[in-house]
Amino acid sequence: MTSSPHLEYEINNDPEAAYLMIKLKSLEKAFIKISNLNLKDASLEVGKSVISDSLDLHLNFPLTSNLSIHEITAPKLPGSVYLIPDILGSVEYHSLDETSGIITQIFSFLACSENVQLRVMSSPDIKQFSQGDSFFLHLLGKGDLWLNYYGNIQEISVQGNYLINLSYVVAFQDTLNYEIQQVEGLSLGGLQIGTVGEHNLFCHFQGTGKIWIQSRHRYALLIFFAPFVN
Repeated sequence: MTSSPHLEYEINNDPEAAYLMIKLKSLEKAFIKISNLNLKDASLEVGKSVISDSLDLHLNFPLTSNLSIHEITAPKLPGSVYLIPDILGSVEYHSLDETSGIITQIFSFLACSENVQLRVMSSPDIKQFSQGDSFFLHLLGKGDLWLNYYGNIQEISVQGNYLINLSYVVAFQDTLNYEIQQVEGLSLGGLQIGTVGEHNLFCHFQGTGKIWIQSRHRYALLIFFAPFVN
């Protein structure tokens, strides 16, 4: 069991079944992505959605659980909640401070402590290819954050310019300026899977800050299976 500044937690990073356990003391609260909720103690209560219920997103597709982040509380007795990521890989803890925030792709978010502010961002550049993949979370404040990575984790310190395939980007500090670009000649337009991985979108970072990337991306798995389903 690891004790962060606010919440106790345990990470099992077995590559075949990584999971996160958060232990809430009496009256403590956290925010979790509801699609990752595997089990919880009966003493814990799942409350309202702090994202989908409070935002007017004007979506052209049904709101999925990947955009639904709920509060979970221990109103009286302590208890534990277990979260299993949507994709196989690693779970990593990040300590947020007030000097900079973190922007993450929403499907990589697992949980955060209650004093972290969550704001949904949408990229029009990505939305024209895949509306479901165009949402990001901007996390601000001082507290705990847990993210899911497909494969292994690598932290990159940027000073200047850096270009990365967007499919590998999990999160980055908001001290960096960024621009989404489509690199000509790398499109896989013949693959009809309708995702950002199909169009090889890259993120051009400028400035000073950190980027966290994953060693694999989920669209590579779709590419592998595509010939068998067409």
